[in-house]
Amino acid sequence: MTLISRLVFTLKKTHTTKISEPINAQDISIVIPVKDNQTGIDNFLDSFFQTHLERQYPKEIIIVCNNSRVKTIIKHNFLAKFSNIQILECTKTGPASARNIGVKHATGKWILFVDSDCIPTETLISGYETNQSNAIAYAGNVKSLNKTWLSKYYETQEILIPLKTMNHANEFVPQYLITANCLVWKKAFEEIGGFNENITIAGGEDIDLGLRLSQIGNLEYAFQSITLHNFDDGIIGFWKRFKRYGKGNKMIEKLYKTNMKPSLFRPNKRTIINEIIAKLQWLALTIGYYSQK
Repeated sequence: MTLISRLVFTLKKTHTTKISEPINAQDISIVIPVKDNQTGIDNFLDSFFQTHLERQYPKEIIIVCNNSRVKTIIKHNFLAKFSNIQILECTKTGPASARNIGVKHATGKWILFVDSDCIPTETLISGYETNQSNAIAYAGNVKSLNKTWLSKYYETQEILIPLKTMNHANEFVPQYLITANCLVWKKAFEEIGGFNENITIAGGEDIDLGLRLSQIGNLEYAFQSITLHNFDDGIIGFWKRFKRYGKGNKMIEKLYKTNMKPSLFRPNKRTIINEIIAKLQWLALTIGYYSQK
């Protein structure tokens, strides 16, 4: 879910590189954790059924309600289109635990992780089907739903795109994953033990998962698969998000024994307003980082 740092981790594969299975829509289980976002689930399902034909439907859609104050429901009109949508409950804190429960109940060979504040496009699934490189996980593409100045900043900064690094063939590959849109081979997910449930916030749990997956197999980009992220929570949401990411920095730092202290940076698109937002981003990250024990 989060862009933690532009730091490149140096990790060695601990086993022989795993080779995955072919990707077909009917072998994919979509897993979505949700907390108090019924509107997000409704928007996701509404867009999905508007943009996908029946032959593109996944094996199942699993929604995991993570301690919501009001129980999440699936409306009858969605179930009439596709009956294999289920709601699970997770009483543990954090999306890591919620996703683990979702995968435990999933029957597909592949797990497609998305967030409840994302909107699928017509290439969400087909974009992965076109990638048959035997990777064990794929990082999809995440763009901004809206075109506000703040939404454009998220997109130009590639906030929800994993860090690009080079593999042995001098090709760009993701170093980790971001769960706003990523596809993971279930066998590999189970081999590494899934998400680390000690990371109880939405910040760093997906980075850690991707780093551990990269030690047993290859990760690839699947930029053709696109979701649209809704950043309609404005500047207050921006501040809270990056403060949380700063806490995630500190957690990843402890796990991997590396320096994840946020540093000042220049925005990718250098405008006056982007320079101001970048400083605000750094400040929120820094406060979050030092507030995490």
